[in-house]
Amino acid sequence: MEGDQAPNQDKNPFKYDTTFGLVKKMFIYKMMASNLFINHSLTAMSMSYRLFGIRLTNAIIENTAGSIFTGGVSVDDLVKDMDVLAERNVGSISMMVAEGLTNADEKTLDYFHAISKDTVKKMSEGRSEAHFAVKLTIFVSLEVMQKMSTAQKTFVHEILNLSYSDADSCVLSRE
Repeated sequence: MEGDQAPNQDKNPFKYDTTFGLVKKMFIYKMMASNLFINHSLTAMSMSYRLFGIRLTNAIIENTAGSIFTGGVSVDDLVKDMDVLAERNVGSISMMVAEGLTNADEKTLDYFHAISKDTVKKMSEGRSEAHFAVKLTIFVSLEVMQKMSTAQKTFVHEILNLSYSDADSCVLSRE
């Protein structure tokens, strides 16, 4: 036994993947790192929704990157994924993100609150611990987030007098 590791605990998280699954992951990871994808994916997704509809576009997303980065589209999918990962000695964290809503009303916010509570309840049943993260920007209107983004750019460029392009990583250097 090496260190605190149990003798039958394999640290290779990819041992359960098929060759096809590994190639799919490699392709998706490479695609996600591409500037072409980063800069045009939202436009392509919007166009796909208009051309192919919500069901087909969502099915494509769920069966490509969605299957790699998410546990599914429902809380039950999430719990099943958590069970599989727990059997493999892999931890998981549940995250909910909802943002970009313009003028979210009480009903929408109440729904998000209810589904968040339901998720925490279901994912923690029968477990000694569960991890849940929520991005609270749903509670901030899109207009306010846009103003904050403009304020941040103004602060960086006009007050700090930093000038850089998004592709320029040297702004992160010591200089």
